[in-house]
This record gives sequence, C-alpha cells and structure tokens, in this order.
Amino acid sequence: MPKVVKSAGREMILKVKELCEAEHKNHGVLIPIYNVRKRIAAMTENCNESYKNGATAASTSKVIVTPGKSRPHTKKFDLDGFDLCAIRQKIHRFYVVRKELPTLAKLRAALREDINIKGSITTLHRILQSIGFKYKRCQSKRKLLMERYDIKENNTHELTII
Repeated sequence: MPKVVKSAGREMILKVKELCEAEHKNHGVLIPIYNVRKRIAAMTENCNESYKNGATAASTSKVIVTPGKSRPHTKKFDLDGFDLCAIRQKIHRFYVVRKELPTLAKLRAALREDINIKGSITTLHRILQSIGFKYKRCQSKRKLLMERYDIKENNTHELTII
C-alpha cells in the first residue's frame, strides 16, 4: 500500500520532475553530474548555503540521523551473580523438590518470597533468557523451561573440577 505524500514532499517531487524534464528537452545535463551540491540546490530550489547546513551531517556518514530514534535504556534490575545463581537453583528446585513445572507466575511468586525480586513477568522472562533458559515444547505440546545445553555442560564441567 503506497504511503501518502504530504504537501512538502509533493512540492519536492514536482521540482525534481521539472529539472528532469528541462534536462530531457536540452538533450543533456544542465548542471554537471560531478557538481552534486549545485544539482541538489537546483532540484530543491535552495541556495548552496542552506544545503551545506544539512549536508555537513551527511558528508561525515552515510546515514542521516533523525531525532526520536531509540536510545539506550538503563536496566531496571541490576542482578549480581549470587541472585542469578539463586534464580537458577530455584528453577531446579521446582523440578526436583516440588516436582512441578515452573511457570513464570509461580517462579515470580517464589522469587519474591526468597530473594525479594520486584519485577514483572516480562522482566523475569528476560532475566531467564539472559541466564540461558528458554521454553521448549515437549511431546504433549506443553512448553517446558529448559536450560541451554552448552550452559549445562559448563556447569557440569565446573562441578567435576571442584
């Protein structure tokens, strides 16, 4: 579906079209191709000085940065290694001791009691992904919280060293 071109864009398109038609009638280029700034100023009917102001940012890089782009956000929860290890152990306890599947809601409630983590379910899901857990479908088409294989191998290798 084509996007709607606003009035300023339509004016710009008409100016470029007029220059292209004038070059077509002339059977050649009116302004030399190597003189890029003059061509752009003629197409947009601006003087060279106003184009230079906009072009200085574009001359240093290929991408023109516009305001409103995504900016880095600070993390809401800064968890250390102890907290991450406690979360991992809590998940293993769900499987071994309680013998039940750890859902995000159950895990969040248990972590609020033990470690006093105050966060949403989405935040907990992101923390679990950063630790190396992910949900996989099993034969009953239910999702289980699984630890990545390479992390399991590292943990067992560290235990054998100790």
